[in-house]
Amino acid sequence: MPKGMKNGAYIFCAVMMIPSAIGIIKYLYVNTQSILLAFTDGEVFKDPFSLGNFRMLFMDLKDGGEVAVATVNTFKYFAAGLVLQFLSYVVAYFLYKKIPGYGAFRLIFFLPCVIAPVITAMIFKQLIRPGGIIWNICKSVFNVEYEDLLFYPKTATNTILAFTFLNGFGSTFLIFIGAMNRIPQEIIESANLDGCKAGKEFWHIILPLTWSTYSVFLLMSVACVFTASGPILYLTNGGAQTYTIGFWIYSQVKDNATNYPAAIGVFFTIIGVPIVLFTRFLINKLDSGVTY
Repeated sequence: MPKGMKNGAYIFCAVMMIPSAIGIIKYLYVNTQSILLAFTDGEVFKDPFSLGNFRMLFMDLKDGGEVAVATVNTFKYFAAGLVLQFLSYVVAYFLYKKIPGYGAFRLIFFLPCVIAPVITAMIFKQLIRPGGIIWNICKSVFNVEYEDLLFYPKTATNTILAFTFLNGFGSTFLIFIGAMNRIPQEIIESANLDGCKAGKEFWHIILPLTWSTYSVFLLMSVACVFTASGPILYLTNGGAQTYTIGFWIYSQVKDNATNYPAAIGVFFTIIGVPIVLFTRFLINKLDSGVTY
């Protein structure tokens, strides 16, 4: 490499290291500050060390307080996300097989990604509100009249979960289709000649050959287990006990409460790390090592 070009490469690397260093410093500062805030009831380095935030958290979980409700809701969204992810994979398989009208179905499934989430949430609220289209259908067909589904704790979270499913699969199924399209057709044709039906093809050929792609999304979902959430801000703004851990921490920090939310973040991070590591271990165990 010529000397001038070599010096230019060094200068380029040095310049690119500046934003990286700034990002690392900001990351370390924010996270270190959050950890220290969890162990005090006031300001860091000014107020004494305390475990009061963690005692408050354990009492909240024991007595079924707001954090306990938020934890249950978070797990609901996490489970719904896993189901939705698998359904997205199944839909991708049928589109990969080019079922009749697969082009139209692909457009329909991707359409919610194009529309702004706040617009789809507003449309959903108008559809299900008392006096709306869904309400009138239930009244005329089933003779059932319901009150505002997003107002009462017994129905609000389940209604948001239903909206999450109806809102589609996002762009995930397109990535799954791309992974399936990379499979050599010779493998599929050979399996078909051996009498392999669609069910066996899905479980014994498609899934093992695309497991590396699917497992990445699975691991990412598990890594975000305690931050799983839905369109709560758009639909209820946390009312009717629809808040999750992430939304509850956001609302507390917005009201300038930092110590207790920081303790909650530290607590669930400590729980989440071994869960992620164990999930990664299981994923590697389930990996058949099949490649092409």
